[in-house]
Amino acid sequence: MKDIFLSIQGELSKIPELKHIDKNWGQLLYEQPPVKFPCALLDIAEVDYGQLGMLAQDADGAIEITIANAKNTRSSHKAPRKEDSYAIFDIVNKIHDSLHGYTNGELQPLIRVKLKKIDAAAGYEIYRVVYVSGWREHKKTNTIPVQVTPKIIVEIE
Repeated sequence: MKDIFLSIQGELSKIPELKHIDKNWGQLLYEQPPVKFPCALLDIAEVDYGQLGMLAQDADGAIEITIANAKNTRSSHKAPRKEDSYAIFDIVNKIHDSLHGYTNGELQPLIRVKLKKIDAAAGYEIYRVVYVSGWREHKKTNTIPVQVTPKIIVEIE
């Protein structure tokens, strides 16, 4: 999973509007979040595994991208720069353009399945976008090869 997140983080780094891209470890819960806005925070919602044999597994996972921005402009219909207050939607769209269908060769293309507004402290806007994908995992260490010796029984009449 680490390679998947690093790959997605690299893809998001191509969006110049994002000032901070990180793993989500709860930064937005702080009174003064240790991030620069706008930011994108990555996490895994859940992964379902299926068995393939030989210790290999298929994984289907939900990857969350939390997008946050400081609300610095008014959005009232009479505000002179009200369009600026909707900038987070431009960022959400750029993230979607970058990630929907994205693959690093190891995971199936990311597919967006959900967008949700997250309640936030005054002065911040937060949206969570969920993408699903699948990948295959193989156990690489601490395995013991087993040679099964067949037992052959021959009956002659």
